[in-house]
Amino acid sequence: MQKSWKRMLRYGLTSMLAITMLAGSTGLAGAQAEQTIHFTGYFDKSLRAQMATTADSFPVVNVRLVKANEPDMVYYDVGTSILISKDEVLTNYHVVQEFAELSGGDKGTLTVASPGALNQAVKAKIVKTDSVTDMALLKLDKPIDAEPVKFADARDNQVVYTIGFPKNPSGDLVILDDDFPLTYNTIAKSRVFSALASEVPGKVGIGSIVKAMAQGNSGGPVLDQNKQVIGMMTFVYGGRTYFISSKTLQTFVKEAAVPAKKPVVVAGKIAN
Repeated sequence: MQKSWKRMLRYGLTSMLAITMLAGSTGLAGAQAEQTIHFTGYFDKSLRAQMATTADSFPVVNVRLVKANEPDMVYYDVGTSILISKDEVLTNYHVVQEFAELSGGDKGTLTVASPGALNQAVKAKIVKTDSVTDMALLKLDKPIDAEPVKFADARDNQVVYTIGFPKNPSGDLVILDDDFPLTYNTIAKSRVFSALASEVPGKVGIGSIVKAMAQGNSGGPVLDQNKQVIGMMTFVYGGRTYFISSKTLQTFVKEAAVPAKKPVVVAGKIAN
């Protein structure tokens, strides 16, 4: 069957400027091999080893689609996620949007895998989404042997690290049902430009870092120097990468855990 990578670019026009979406742990199991990581920026030997272990908490996300009108073509969306419990990850809504909005007759699968165990991909289902804030919570069919993350608040001008699955230097993506490339993910050093950004019309609960990241980083973390998550990358605007704040992420997760209220029938009427 012929395979084709579908570009993960989404555009939203705001004041005639384009917002470009970025889609495109263990301590228990063995860490990801350092040579399979593409580092950008200076990382000494000790920090490289730490980041290789940390990276397992940020699995790759694959959406695989076969459309009814193109049965011989396979489309992929590739992104990144954040492990918040052994069997739950957060990612961007636009990473999984086509899977969430499958048309009749189309077939799709949603899988994730930690970079230290790409050959142990786990199927996932969508639990909750918010297209406005660009968040999605996924439930995994079985636990991942990696360490769930801790959250922290961002500060202006702090040094941060980003982890994601864009194309590697050879132009390859991580496709879980294909041969794996020599380097899987990219870890970069950056700096927070604004912990609370207000310059993007219609967007709240976001911050920004100074670098523009590539497609495939969508859903990936922005980490402080203690390897705690201060945000999740979501889009590029004006040459900077914007992230959803850790507070917004945690609120989304808490709301997903609240059971839906059941209607109560009172004297022939339904009361909430």
